[in-house]
Amino acid sequence: MEFTPEQQEFIDAQLKESRQKWESEVLVPLQSQVKELEKFKPIDKTDKEKEIEAKEKELFDKEKNLILKDKGLQDFADFFIVDDIKELDSKIEKFNKIIETKKQNYVPNGHKTTDAYTQAEKNGDTQSMIGSKLSKLFSK
Repeated sequence: MEFTPEQQEFIDAQLKESRQKWESEVLVPLQSQVKELEKFKPIDKTDKEKEIEAKEKELFDKEKNLILKDKGLQDFADFFIVDDIKELDSKIEKFNKIIETKKQNYVPNGHKTTDAYTQAEKNGDTQSMIGSKLSKLFSK
């Protein structure tokens, strides 16, 4: 479809007006907001700062490993993921409590506690075997 020169001029004028309106109402406010937000953008770290952080992390990891080695927990170093020494100390304390609880409740496989019946059976004492069975009947 072809437009007459007057129609084309009118269309171009409308487009130009719409573009100017969009620029003034939408684009300019957005650009000013972007400038405001750029104030809050974190500053990129320099190579020196990155190097210092890497050294600090390396030093902390060495300190952590020394503490774990001192406590006898170096085999578990991968499981202690912490950000500071206080947190490491509290996690070591919790871990040791769990280990102590497990040690107290540990019964090796194949090692059952012997009751009176089993003891009497091992000794070949039939009378004690019957006595232990009867005592179980009457103790309930």
